[in-house]
Amino acid sequence: MKYQEDYVGTKAELSEFIKRVIPELFAGKLSVEGQTVRIPADRDLEYKIKYDSAGSLTIKMSWENEEEE
Repeated sequence: MKYQEDYVGTKAELSEFIKRVIPELFAGKLSVEGQTVRIPADRDLEYKIKYDSAGSLTIKMSWENEEEE
């Protein structure tokens, strides 16, 4: 399933958001729509950063889900 939360704010608010969310993510405490985000430690992660000068920046990570195999 896909879970998503959307935010709108200033550059300063985004900075504070990132400063809070990244440590929560790696501490296993980040929740999206009530679902705890778990990054597996037992397999390779694929991650990339994408920039579009028209106004978009994306940071993405993904991994194989054992339950789907």
